[in-house]
Parts: sequence; C-alpha cells; structure tokens
Amino acid sequence: MLVGVLVLGFASPALAKGKRPKKTPSSGVTAQGGYAVDYTNRRVLFSRNAHKKFYPASTVKLLTALVVLDNMELQDSVCVSKKATRVEPTRAGLQAGVTYTVSELVEALVATSANDAGVALAEAVADSETAFAQLMNRKARELGARDSCFTNATGLPDNGMVTTPYDFSIITRAALSHPFIAQAIKKKFVVIKGSDGKSITRRNHNKLLWRLPSPEVHGKTGYTRAAGHCYAGIAYYDDYRVSVVLFKSQRAWDDIAKILGVRLKTSKK
Repeated sequence: MLVGVLVLGFASPALAKGKRPKKTPSSGVTAQGGYAVDYTNRRVLFSRNAHKKFYPASTVKLLTALVVLDNMELQDSVCVSKKATRVEPTRAGLQAGVTYTVSELVEALVATSANDAGVALAEAVADSETAFAQLMNRKARELGARDSCFTNATGLPDNGMVTTPYDFSIITRAALSHPFIAQAIKKKFVVIKGSDGKSITRRNHNKLLWRLPSPEVHGKTGYTRAAGHCYAGIAYYDDYRVSVVLFKSQRAWDDIAKILGVRLKTSKK
C-alpha cells in the first residue's frame, strides 16, 4: 500500500499527452533496484528489489532541499565556509566568505548537483552536516520512508547512508511537489551571483531535459562507483504522473526510456 504522500499536489510543467506507460518487463532494465509508479492510480509499472537497501548517491539532494526549505526562507542569505568550498568532486565553484541566497544554492544543488552548495546549506540550517543529517532522517520518517538512513547532505560515499527504491519514491514525490524545487530542477542552466559580484553558470545534469521532450521528466541524477548510476524523478503527462527511482544502473537513461515506453533522442555529448 502506498503512503499518504500520494495525495500531494502536482507541479505543473508543460504537460505531455500520450498513452499511459505499460508495466515494464524486468528484462532489459539494467538497474539493480528500481520502483516506478503511475501514482495517480497507484499502479506499479516497474519494481525490482523495491525494499532492498542501496546507496542513493546525489539523489539524496532532493531530501536535502526539502529539509533546507522547511527551515529557511528563499531570500535568506548563506555565507559559504572554507569547508564547503573544499568538498569534492562536483562543485559550483563557491568562494569562502561569499554570500548567496538560499534560492540560488538550492537551484545549484538540485539542478547541477553542487556539493559545495549542499554543505553550505546544511551548515546554515544546522551548523554541521552531522546535525543536518539528523533533520534529514526525521523528515524521511515523517514522510513514511522507514527503511532509510542519511548521513550527509550531498550523497558522497558513506557506508551508513542507504535507502530503498520504495522509500525514495516517497521522498521524490514529496520533493517535486514543492513548487520551488519543481521549478529549480527543470532549469537547463543555473546562474547564481554572490556578494562578490561574480556570476557562476552551471548546466543541469539531467540529460533527459534535452533527450526526451515528451513526456517531460524532471529529476535528480546521482553517481558514485559504489552506487552506480542513480535517478529519482517524475514524468509529467496531461492527467497523470509517473515517479521513477533507479539505483545501481548501468544505463540510467535507457532504463528510464524503457520503463516509460519512449524513445530517446540521440545524444550529441
């Protein structure tokens, strides 16, 4: 039985018409864990190891963004620490001592997977990532994600940070039901400008924004060697939504296309 988060409101991008995706045969999908649901009617389209624990990699930033926006206003200012600027490997290029707004840092976090933005936001909310992780776990439990444990704001490797495809589908739907996250995550490019006057432009990591015009699929990517390729997002159709979570995939974009029953445009990059 799906939890109460199913009744959350929808974000409203340009919607796509088309036939509902059919239940996906497990053969041909490379992800070791996955859960895809047409959640307007609670129909499971794909399930593999839905309750097995996996490393979430940077998909965890969806939960980070939710916790930040529970505790700060979009116009609040965040001064970046030296520790935040030193985090590896994916960074926006934030500078220590420079101030950015919460809205800018959340955009950099969810669209471009900026780890420095994640650490800066976590420190602004709770003074440390360790304390922030406690808030993440509390939020996850409130949403109904019972078999997950989160230890940092970025998704960087940690043996103790695990979630399940089922749990993370709950978190994904909650995150993309937040109006600001829903708008931020679909931006192809993010531009932020700090108190030093310097602009930073970064590209969205979600290749489906270029390779799959219909339906629109907005979501968060993730990758580490241990986690493999991960994805957590939602496909938007005219009168229904399909949430898709994949962990430890070899070919995430192809897996998503197969689950949705669509064909990707050829990538030029």
